[in-house]
Amino acid sequence: MGGSPPASPPCATRRPTDIRRARPLLGTYVAIGVGLPDAEAQVAIEAGFAAVADIHRLMSFHEPDSDVSRINRAEPGQPIAVDPHTFAVLAAARRMAEASGGIFDITVAPDLVAWGFLPRPDAPPPDPAASWGDIELLPSNEIRLAQPLWIDLGGIAKGYAVDQAFAAMHLPPDVQCSVNAGGDLRVQGPEAERILLRAPAEGGQVPVIELENAALASSSGRDDLHDIGGRKVGPHVEGGSHRGIGTASFVSVVARDCMTADALTKLVLALGTDADAILKAHGATAYFHDGRWQTLGVLQ
Repeated sequence: MGGSPPASPPCATRRPTDIRRARPLLGTYVAIGVGLPDAEAQVAIEAGFAAVADIHRLMSFHEPDSDVSRINRAEPGQPIAVDPHTFAVLAAARRMAEASGGIFDITVAPDLVAWGFLPRPDAPPPDPAASWGDIELLPSNEIRLAQPLWIDLGGIAKGYAVDQAFAAMHLPPDVQCSVNAGGDLRVQGPEAERILLRAPAEGGQVPVIELENAALASSSGRDDLHDIGGRKVGPHVEGGSHRGIGTASFVSVVARDCMTADALTKLVLALGTDADAILKAHGATAYFHDGRWQTLGVLQ
């Protein structure tokens, strides 16, 4: 579905966490804030960054030794052992593909390469007919491909990295904490963070979200367009049809975890208001702009 950071990420207008650090990871800047005294906060923040770095190492499309690159080079029919984290993300991607009838599809990397959003990998050419259904999940964290294909875990891996940073910090629920990876944001603690959705260029009323013990992800292709044969395309692709999505729209999704929120943004860009049912099935809310603001899914 594409994994570039959103062109216009949400901006927190109030940050109640005390200690905040940022580092370049996942192709963006990752910021972690923890509401603890300095020494304790630093220990938690370092653990969070280490978890994010692990996910980057495993799931980067650009790193030749990542699990993603190994999958993209793999011969069909041969089992491939991957890290449990990678297997968990592949399993989540499969569930989202099944729930959306293939609209969410991590095997659209060839389109992103052809459109100039990803570099061409050092891998055999993919089968043009390959799709998410050609990735078989086996026991013991192994997978097997039915056809040669290229995957990009991009956004869903970024959301997963945010969730893993939270898990690695081992903070009790009453400690204020936030992790922001280029628009994929998760917050916990007794205080809400006010998030301003800086989406459309047309002006008008801009929603402000009170995010408390939840995750938010945003996606849009409108500010990162490439001209392909006179056609404007963005960094997000619909599975099956292989059409570019989000070239004139913006969405922020609030969900229980960041991986789910990020995956659902792509479905809203593809389906628009027809994504209402799948949002409700995941207990999620979408703030969608496609000429005007609409709220979809579970109303908050």
